Amino acid sequence: MTQSHSQAVWLEFSSERTPRMREAMSLMLEEKLAPGAVAAVWNLFEPTAIWGGAWGSRRSEPTPEPMAPSTVFDLASLTKPLVTTTLIARMVDRGLIEWQTPICSVLPGAPHEWKSIEVWHLLSHTAGFKAWEPFWMKLQARWGAELSEVSIHQRQQVMREEVFGQMPETTPGSRTLYSDVSFLLLGFLIEELSGMPLDHAWKELGFAAGFRRVHRSASVRQPVDDAVAATERSEWRGGVLQGEVHDENCWSMGGYAGHAGLFGSASDVLTIVNAIFNERLISEGILDAVFARVTPASGHPRTLGWDIPSGEQSSAGKTLASRRGVVGHLGFTGTSLWVDRVSGWAGLLLTNRVHLGRDHLGIRRLRPLFYEAMAADFGIDRLSGFGRP
Repeated sequence: MTQSHSQAVWLEFSSERTPRMREAMSLMLEEKLAPGAVAAVWNLFEPTAIWGGAWGSRRSEPTPEPMAPSTVFDLASLTKPLVTTTLIARMVDRGLIEWQTPICSVLPGAPHEWKSIEVWHLLSHTAGFKAWEPFWMKLQARWGAELSEVSIHQRQQVMREEVFGQMPETTPGSRTLYSDVSFLLLGFLIEELSGMPLDHAWKELGFAAGFRRVHRSASVRQPVDDAVAATERSEWRGGVLQGEVHDENCWSMGGYAGHAGLFGSASDVLTIVNAIFNERLISEGILDAVFARVTPASGHPRTLGWDIPSGEQSSAGKTLASRRGVVGHLGFTGTSLWVDRVSGWAGLLLTNRVHLGRDHLGIRRLRPLFYEAMAADFGIDRLSGFGRP
């Protein structure tokens, strides 16, 4: 079902074809907007040529390591559209669930207060849940230093109990508020419907990108993986993270969740994106439903599981933000993906910006620079805004 990019031609960003994108990458290094990056631009309709490259370092400390095109990244919230939304959409496609299915009918033990929340509310971030909750602190308080030695199954059960204690702050469907809580619930929902852990349900699709379970004890730390871009230094987890998921809630659960946890290289992400958008995973009708806009009374419009450009300073850059049919997503670790469904052009920017500390915000400048450069170098601003919605 998946498609390898071994037959695609990888072309380096060049001064002739992609001068603005080269400038953006040079600026990233000069002004230390991120330690390093792997970038790729390709067309979904003709995925035979991929422009891209690697810049900077995948690790700065304790010893420097250069970035490589094959570097694996903690993709963070790209997990939401690539994994969780895809698995839910496939279940809708197979008739196992509907967009309007009340989640209480699928999740045993769900509180009565959730009776009006439907699957599409979770996907569109309109269920009414808060944006985030440090559930990992509850697990830390319960087990302390022994948390690493508690079984993943037990940690997952306690996390589910904590999430089930969350109550909506607004009426479902009335407000958009980007929420990790909603996608934690979607992960639980996938497990109920599939009868297997979320990482196993994803693995069945056969993609190289996958989750990394946390296996270590208090005395033996999980080995560093030099093939992975390093993320943040975490003293309570033993130092610089390189191969373990950055998100604390996901790590505390055991390394896989509906909101975060996916690891993959640029090539891995391209394979998934092409399979999704070229309808090899989801039928055309269901895919159109996924990308239909959800516009509540309050908050920015979204789609089911994917983001659309919003605001005057969109990370997608001015050109893509002005075009209808553009969808994408960001990841906290410094990852991002934007796709123009009309022209077929897609851009992927993978960085490990949290390696400089989670409060380092140079990525806010880099993302719009990169995607605006992409639009200019590939003439997206000159292409028709009409066509496939």
